[in-house]
Amino acid sequence: MRRGISQILILFWQIGRTISLIQESKSDGIPKRDLAVITGPNQPPLLEDTISEKLSTICGEFPARTAVKTPTSQLTYLELDQESDALALGILDLGIRNGDRVAISLGNCVPYAVISYACFKIGAIVVPLNPAYTAEQVSSALCHVEAACFVLSTEITLPYKEPKSTASLLEAVVGNSSKRVFNRRILLVDNSVGKADTARFNFTAKYEDILSKYSTYNLPPQANVKNSDLATIQFTSGTTSAPKAACLSHRNVLNNAFFVGRGMCLTAQDIICCPPPLYHCFGLVLGLLAAMTYGACVVLPSEAFDARAVLRSLEDDKPTALYGVPTMFLAELELLTQGNCASQTFSQLRTGVIGGSPIPAALRKTLHERLNLVDLANCYGLTESSPIICMTLPTDGLDRKLNTVGQMLPHTSMKIAPRDDPTKSLLRGEKGELLISGYCVMKGYWEDEARTLEALITDSESGQERVWLRSGDEAMVDEEGYIRITGRIKDIIIRGGENIYPPEIENVLLQHPLIGNASVVGIPDERYGEVIAAFVIAKDGVKTENETGPKSEGNSSNEVSIEAGILPTVLSKGDVQNWVRERLSKVLVPKHVFWVERMPLTASGKIEKYKLRELGISRLQQTTSH
Repeated sequence: MRRGISQILILFWQIGRTISLIQESKSDGIPKRDLAVITGPNQPPLLEDTISEKLSTICGEFPARTAVKTPTSQLTYLELDQESDALALGILDLGIRNGDRVAISLGNCVPYAVISYACFKIGAIVVPLNPAYTAEQVSSALCHVEAACFVLSTEITLPYKEPKSTASLLEAVVGNSSKRVFNRRILLVDNSVGKADTARFNFTAKYEDILSKYSTYNLPPQANVKNSDLATIQFTSGTTSAPKAACLSHRNVLNNAFFVGRGMCLTAQDIICCPPPLYHCFGLVLGLLAAMTYGACVVLPSEAFDARAVLRSLEDDKPTALYGVPTMFLAELELLTQGNCASQTFSQLRTGVIGGSPIPAALRKTLHERLNLVDLANCYGLTESSPIICMTLPTDGLDRKLNTVGQMLPHTSMKIAPRDDPTKSLLRGEKGELLISGYCVMKGYWEDEARTLEALITDSESGQERVWLRSGDEAMVDEEGYIRITGRIKDIIIRGGENIYPPEIENVLLQHPLIGNASVVGIPDERYGEVIAAFVIAKDGVKTENETGPKSEGNSSNEVSIEAGILPTVLSKGDVQNWVRERLSKVLVPKHVFWVERMPLTASGKIEKYKLRELGISRLQQTTSH
């Protein structure tokens, strides 16, 4: 029955897409159907609620349904509504008002959800901060958005590390010295094993005390919030070193959550396991808000990403959906391979979201086979687009799911433009920069007019003035409107004038049975301008050798062993090069192979390629100096 309803919903979506194609006309003598300009369906209509209004509706429909759950606590929708009401009243008494910025530095936990909804209810703007930020980064962020309140926990947990106290961060940012950089309100969530001593810090209120004091009021907060008001300011986690603060409204993020949930066929019966952080759009919008718009439950398996915690959640919580970026899924699969999960069947899983970076076809196939993620959605988007603009659907064929990021979501448009002229449009099948238009586009970067003008352009090529968001990604679109991301424009390697696309090589490397993860970048070269460098993480138990040795030609003994079904325990540079040479053209063989233990990642799990590039240059310089 459930599958039948899902198919009907998808059928209506596809009918809307077909109507959009039929309605296209000619432009400048070229049939618009041939231009790489795509508009998503115009149905269903956009939601006009604020986030708190939608929460109220869902609470009325599913008051006893679990809204958010962690290994140690959980809240129903009614409890979430009541606790966020109480906290909203409390922060109003702290002087926080509509339009004030509330910076939140927490791991994935129930208080994060309560505080976020409390802010949404009074019109305060949620500004998520990565808990891994240094005191200098926190201070810079607080000053940039002129935060009225800073929320943090007494302890912080980072991926694969033990919890540590935030006392030194508090001392650096708000200590009782003349050097403090922040003298507004502090809201402290005590998540310590013992009680934290915070008496010496001024301007501090405790989360637990506010909930206790205001929970008896039983009065909803009064605030005049519109759906056009800002809901969140998101510091981008791009792969460059200069983050920007994208401004997103209630209308932006609520509709994006709604349409992504619709594409996944979510219902109130679904349970979403959400390892991505709530301090990123992935966790906040696609996790917390998408679950809420359908009355589903979101499970936060750990405060910071922990692959073992995810596998425990798959066993204990029986989720129907699993989220993650490729690096997260790879870590989970590695543990499964090592036998770190009692259950090896996951029949309850059916869907989820994978995105954040290119998705190797080999990984997609493995997730289908090992985790039963048959309807896993490939999604593409940017923080600045709230974040998702296109996704694959359950009814898409395997080839579409493996090689594209699907079609446009409702009420969004995209075009492929020449890299040197974003006001023009290319033809379908041609590669160029992907630009985005529609309800999902951010209002701009906070207090950064120069970079806002770089990112948002206006043109009237379609006959009407329209604002487009430049993605910085190279893409192409086919005749049926399916989009393929071919690379990050800045990441494309230009070797001797030839464009080389790292995902093509990465996909092949990830098929090697001894390689756990791989990333490809361009390294400066006197002869070719740039050459290919592969950064490789070997699987556990595999030894590596010969990082800087000469190229190996022909089949190595390892290659022969693998073909015979015997897995060797040593991986060399020559093995990696031969693996690529046997499967791709010679020009795509990496000149340099570097072994790394871990990839540098952004907050959202994207590999920071500029750091790999710097690391490669540094290692080559060290080699030539000896």
